[in-house]
Amino acid sequence: MLLVNESINVTIPSYQQESSSVQYVIDIKTRNKQQWQISKRYSQFEDLHKKLIPLFQELPELPKKAFITFLVGKSKEQLEDRRAGLEKYLQQLIVRREIYHSQLLRDFLQLEQCEEILPPNLLHSFKTIMGIRDISLSDQGVMFLLQADMSVLNRVDAYVNNMKMPWDSEQGELKTIPVGQVECYIKQEEGEFCYKKLWTKEYSTQAICMFYEPISCSLLVGLDSGNINFIKVSESDSFKKYEQSIEIEIHMSRIMGLFYRNGQIHSVSKDTHYKVIDIEQGGLKSDFSIGKHELTSLTYNEQRQISVVGNRNGQIYILNIKPAQPIVMLSVDTNTSFIRGLVLDYQKNYLISVSYDDGVISVLDVGKCLQDNVGKIKTKIQAKIKTREVQWSSRRGELFVGNDDGTVTIYNALDLQPQFVLKAHDKAITKLIWQESTQILITGGKDELIKWWHFPKKWKAGDQDEQAKSKQLIEAKMENILKLQNQNQKIDSDEEDETGLGNWHK
Repeated sequence: MLLVNESINVTIPSYQQESSSVQYVIDIKTRNKQQWQISKRYSQFEDLHKKLIPLFQELPELPKKAFITFLVGKSKEQLEDRRAGLEKYLQQLIVRREIYHSQLLRDFLQLEQCEEILPPNLLHSFKTIMGIRDISLSDQGVMFLLQADMSVLNRVDAYVNNMKMPWDSEQGELKTIPVGQVECYIKQEEGEFCYKKLWTKEYSTQAICMFYEPISCSLLVGLDSGNINFIKVSESDSFKKYEQSIEIEIHMSRIMGLFYRNGQIHSVSKDTHYKVIDIEQGGLKSDFSIGKHELTSLTYNEQRQISVVGNRNGQIYILNIKPAQPIVMLSVDTNTSFIRGLVLDYQKNYLISVSYDDGVISVLDVGKCLQDNVGKIKTKIQAKIKTREVQWSSRRGELFVGNDDGTVTIYNALDLQPQFVLKAHDKAITKLIWQESTQILITGGKDELIKWWHFPKKWKAGDQDEQAKSKQLIEAKMENILKLQNQNQKIDSDEEDETGLGNWHK
């Protein structure tokens, strides 16, 4: 099917041959009957293409320089072939919404004069000591940052240094080099993004994941060693210190996910085990292996009283955590590998996963899967490979996907197409947090930076396009569904399919 950009039409009707170069005349017409022409040399097309490569997948092919031989000169046939090739190249770029919305192409075609795209606005940037592993923000005004040394060489050097040798004195204290740490910050009155560091806890092994439970002020840190650091912080003392720190030996290998509820720690590890330990009463309450493959991710939802586990082979397991012993209710094979990111939308019953190795995003209707006892994938999106983070905005109907190249790709749930590509970091995205109420996306990366981005309500200034209207309809339908939910204590799956992700093909 031929894709068309209804906003503009771009052609290259002619070229102008000068003594030392060729200028290609680009004709741009908009749906508002605006029209203008610009001239570009082939080298400018080349420069545009090189800048697009790091940001976008599967770019159209740019006509090669081999079409023209500089020794013999430029024949009319060769110039005509190149003109047609460049025209096709631009037409293939403008039908890709995420490329059309990019500042690179808009500058190249001078598109700001026809319609203005409103990009996310960087509100604040925060520099850390090590690369970001995890971020936890609480309404209490406290922020925890989990960090790890992302350099393999540094970690090896630290591990060698931290080893206790037979000749080391038993009484002498061995000075260790930290390869991971958690920092505690408190928000200041001076501004929205003004935080003061209160304390730091260092680790001689990599810090992998983190969970903070604000009611009991309990902080969990999962370590590469398979241990969990349980930290009790003091809200009464304005979080200036932690009251208790216990390192629990629980798994045989790296902790890949954990959470805290009702005085119990739930955790999964590369050792394939799901374990529950009771902090208040003491002792291991549950220990069972899920499948044959390494467990790679864990999330949960208190309202639904379920937890979700992903593994290295692309399977997802949904567990009932209401009983004392969690029970696997359903397993789903996504036909991908290495489930790295998991997001639950309990109101719509959607579960979204992302595979690190092949970049496939899978969407399930959890309610329908459990009702039918069949693990059926609702739809899939092909994102970039080596993707580890995904977030979902129910209000906007958009997915935020953090990529290994430092970009965040925003997908429109109505048509499964990329809406915008944000160059957020210079290195891999390791953490995304979406705040629905403020329309702010928080990003963390291996480049030792945390950033706060504010997203516009609409992507196009002064234009309530079809997508925005669709979102209004979605919100109205969601209000009706929530009313029914309050009355019936459940969401009707048929009505739910009419909202947001329900427009994705089944």
